[in-house]
Amino acid sequence: MDVLVVVGRTPNTETLSAFVAELKQGDARVHLVGTFSERAIDADWGLDTVRRVVTDGANLDWRARARALEIHPHERFWAYVGADKDVLRLAKAADVIVAVDAKAYYSAWELARLNPAAHACVGFAAAQRTAQALRDGTARPPLAGQQRSEPDGRQDGERSSDLALLLGNEKLLGSRVGSALARRVPLLPLSEKTRVDMTRNLVLGLFGAKRNQAALATASATASRLRDTRARAEVLRVASRRALSNGFTPATLLASAEADLAHADHLYEAQDPEGAAEFVNHALATAFHRVAHIDQRKSPLTTHAAEFARLTAASTAASAVAGDRGRAHPVAEPEPDRPRRLLVVTDGNDNFLGLIRDHYESNPGVELRFLDITDHPGIKRLAGNRRRLMEYRLGGDAMYGFTAEQHLRPHLDWADTVFIDWCAAAAALFTSVDPGTARIVVRLHSYEAFSHWPRLTDFSRVGDLIFVADHVRDLALDSVPALTGPHAPRTHIVDNGMDLAGFALPKSADARFTVGMVGIGQVAKDPLWALRVIKELRRRDERYRLLLIGGDMNGKASKAAGAYERNFRRKVTPLEAEGAVERRGATSDVPGNLRDVGVILSSSVREGCHVGVMEGAASGAVPVVRDWPFFAGKKHGASTLYPAEWVVSTPEAAADRILAVTADEETWSQHCRASEKHALATWDWPVVRGEFDRVFGIG
Repeated sequence: MDVLVVVGRTPNTETLSAFVAELKQGDARVHLVGTFSERAIDADWGLDTVRRVVTDGANLDWRARARALEIHPHERFWAYVGADKDVLRLAKAADVIVAVDAKAYYSAWELARLNPAAHACVGFAAAQRTAQALRDGTARPPLAGQQRSEPDGRQDGERSSDLALLLGNEKLLGSRVGSALARRVPLLPLSEKTRVDMTRNLVLGLFGAKRNQAALATASATASRLRDTRARAEVLRVASRRALSNGFTPATLLASAEADLAHADHLYEAQDPEGAAEFVNHALATAFHRVAHIDQRKSPLTTHAAEFARLTAASTAASAVAGDRGRAHPVAEPEPDRPRRLLVVTDGNDNFLGLIRDHYESNPGVELRFLDITDHPGIKRLAGNRRRLMEYRLGGDAMYGFTAEQHLRPHLDWADTVFIDWCAAAAALFTSVDPGTARIVVRLHSYEAFSHWPRLTDFSRVGDLIFVADHVRDLALDSVPALTGPHAPRTHIVDNGMDLAGFALPKSADARFTVGMVGIGQVAKDPLWALRVIKELRRRDERYRLLLIGGDMNGKASKAAGAYERNFRRKVTPLEAEGAVERRGATSDVPGNLRDVGVILSSSVREGCHVGVMEGAASGAVPVVRDWPFFAGKKHGASTLYPAEWVVSTPEAAADRILAVTADEETWSQHCRASEKHALATWDWPVVRGEFDRVFGIG
């Protein structure tokens, strides 16, 4: 008989040695795995295996290591245990798997799932009874790897622990009756620790049994009965994060973030900046998870912006992290006998900076420096470590502030104006350091509004904040408290700088019947909507086809993105086979590809300013723009960024417009010329560059 003992901490040595001795008398092989002090384990006990699991993440790849930092400690422990091949080998050969402490419960359950023939239990006494029953031939068959031990003679705590392990059993929870009964258990009169342990296992089991809403309801019901802020936060976070990892936005999203912030406030009041930073980080990671806002075709931020604003505004810790430290010195005018010094900062994405750099590099009145923090590992590490940044903002980790000062002070002392493109990690880092006399300008494109970064940027140190469109500014002002506070920056709308003149190339012979899209690599582009448009068009006239330009979607970003990608692939493949759709993939020659496009389509659910549409219009393609659902019906959106006649609400309306503007060669040509004229007069670089001069204060 092989008995696998899983421990999350060093067990009582007297109890362990007695347990091993008793099992060895019955000719059992005993294997100890987990985390423990090796000095506490005596070789004379006769353990057949002593395997200490590595918990520094060295056995994980960087993605798994990053995920491990965000999940519950019990799940994190399983990440390390499950990556140990020796432990997995022992589990598959075990007859009995025993979890000794609460930290090991979840890992023991997972190991038992790998070996359904094993009897899993909690505690030494249960393991002894199970081993004896196996020797006597009286043991009950395991229940999908989870054995319910006989209750006679059990201590209440031990019985509760075994029950908590059992509640993770997906087979039990997959039935309506089993699910209903199990969900009542955490509401029994139990200690808070026991209730939390049970609920965690139960919630994870319900998710495993695909009873998602039951899992979330269980977490909410249990949390409402917990007095301890940490326990309440833990229960809600386990449920919410699992839902997000499964690819959908839970109803508990904001409640979970609020619970984490409540505990962060408690720790902040107790002058524990490290602990407070951990829970603020938990809250923001949940509230602004990419599955909730980026990898689906809707986002709660657009419908509940005020609630997201209150989330951070009502928390003392989150408000302290956001900062309102102001400046030690006012912005100074540059010395009159030298050029204005402009520092342009980005973080690995300079897609929208080419024309800006060229413009100011050729301006004799400007001395330009360019800083991409990805080229500076020390700065990049500081910018990416948001936990340390938060701790510093909360009054701890003085070394973080000192190191940031050392890295950034030379740049800030040199510059008259610092322009930070993207309101993301670089903006949060730069505003953690007093700017001296430099003026700070930040540009927020679109996606950042749906991320945690604007909530980590100290806008009291930002003089000017540039948005690319009114609807993005509306959303940011509604959801980021610091942007409407007494020290909020001035805001500006400035279009992206684009060289559009080079797109006006002659169209190919069949362009009139070709609908084009530039960029399909994100869920936000919603190419499925475009497939509906082309199917409706071809139902009326089979000459039309859809040309997709751009790289494929990254389905590995999340389960939500993966599900969308698979659905799109399934629906586009037959359309390609019949010649209705052509995919050209990524290209460096967008103007050349747009020669084949007579109608440029935006099927997105959200955009800042859809560059592909602007480039398509400049090429002479007629724009057809979906009324982006994230902003439809609001004060500003697609119909205020573009001429209203370009914007449609449904695939059928899109098909109607396409058929109307391409009805004949002359009609199509007239619309093409009008589109090109509007694009060049509105968004071309010679028109836009003066706005940057104005904001930067450069004459």
